[in-house]
Amino acid sequence: MIKLSTMTNYAVVCLGTLARKLGYSMSANELLKDTGLTSYTVQKLLKLFSSKSDIIIANRGVLGGYILNRNSSEISIVENIEVLDEPTTLTFCVDNSESFCEASDICFLDGKWNKINEIARKFLNDISLKDLLSYENAILIDDNKDVLIDRIN
Repeated sequence: MIKLSTMTNYAVVCLGTLARKLGYSMSANELLKDTGLTSYTVQKLLKLFSSKSDIIIANRGVLGGYILNRNSSEISIVENIEVLDEPTTLTFCVDNSESFCEASDICFLDGKWNKINEIARKFLNDISLKDLLSYENAILIDDNKDVLIDRIN
């Protein structure tokens, strides 16, 4: 089971709030009021997203605040995950993993997880912030389930 961090979930909440007010600059205080998250969490997310990606632009000054730099349909869930966490991998033994598996010298699965990891990453990359925010796309996974199963087979 893939489990996303709580901060990744909170990031979607913050980005979603900004997306619903596209083109409108929001202060950190406005975001924490609209999201119900703690000040620490909102500040940390805004700092990470404005410094490590181009998803959010931070503007200083009296009229400053944070604004979503791209349309929510252009922001993939993988991007969101990777701003906060390591690159999306299912196990330690996939290509380009930053972690090391202690059993790699004796393991017979070397490289076998790569295909599954690529499919999962592509699937998450194909889901945008807009997909998560839209009621019309609430059954997105069910619609694509057969395609995903065919790719795995």
